[in-house]
Amino acid sequence: MKQPFIIDAHVHTGYPGIFFSPEVDSRCLLERMDQFQVQYAVNLCSMRALTGSQDRELEKRQKEFEESGGRIFYLGFFNPQNGERDLAFMKKAVSQTGFRGIKIHPSLNKISADDDSYEPVWKFARDNDLPMVAHTWSVSSYNPVQVLSTPEKFERFVKKYPGVRFVLGHSGGRGTGRHEAVRMAKQYKNVYMDFGGDIYSYRYFENMARDVPENKVLFGSDYPWIDPRSHLARVYLAGITSSYKRRILRDNALEVYRLENK
Repeated sequence: MKQPFIIDAHVHTGYPGIFFSPEVDSRCLLERMDQFQVQYAVNLCSMRALTGSQDRELEKRQKEFEESGGRIFYLGFFNPQNGERDLAFMKKAVSQTGFRGIKIHPSLNKISADDDSYEPVWKFARDNDLPMVAHTWSVSSYNPVQVLSTPEKFERFVKKYPGVRFVLGHSGGRGTGRHEAVRMAKQYKNVYMDFGGDIYSYRYFENMARDVPENKVLFGSDYPWIDPRSHLARVYLAGITSSYKRRILRDNALEVYRLENK
C-alpha cells in the first residue's frame, strides 16, 4: 500500500445537526481516510459548534486529534453573537498542537461577512498567525441568507488583513459566487479556495486551472455529507497537470495550515 499523501481540508465530525449522516464520529472518518489514502484531515467544526456553543467542543476536537495519532486537525469557530466567549475558548486552544485556525459562517449566524462585529476575530487570526476559513456561497432564491456569505462580502477584511491566510470554503458555491471567488483568489495573495460540498459542474478543474494559480486551490470533501470519492475522482481524472493535482491534493493545505510534511 502506498503511503497516504492526500489532505482533506474540509471535513466535519460530531453532532450532525440539520444534515443527516450515518457517519458522524472520528472513528468513521479515520476509516475513510485509510480507505482513500488521506494522511491528514482538517475538521472545520462540528454542527454543534456551528449552531450552538463551543463549550467542550474544542476539548473534544483535541481529543480526536490525539486519538487519531495527530491526523485530524481542527478549527475553532467564531460567532459574532458570542464574540468574547468564542475568542476566550480559542485563546486557550492556541497552545494545542491540533488547533490550526478559525471558521466563520455568516449565513448560518445571520450576520453579514462585512459587519464590524467580525473585526476582533480577524485581529486574533493576524496576531496568532492563524488561517481563517469561511462558508461562502452564491446568491440563492431558495436559501436567501446565503447573500450574507458571498465572497465579495469578505473583501473588506481581506484587504485590511493581508497577512491572514483566508480560505473561501466551497469556492463561492455556484454562478456569481464562483466568479467572485476566482477573482479574489487571483487578485489577493492571501486568498485561497476549497471546493468542498455539492459542486459538480462539468470541467470544473480544467476551467479553474485556466484562471487560478495552482497554489490557491485546496482539496475538500465536506465529509460526512459528501462522499470523498466523488471529488477525488474529479481531481484524478481532470485534464490538468500533475503538478496542479498535487498542489490541490496536498501541498497547498500544508502551506495554509502549517502542517508537517512527512
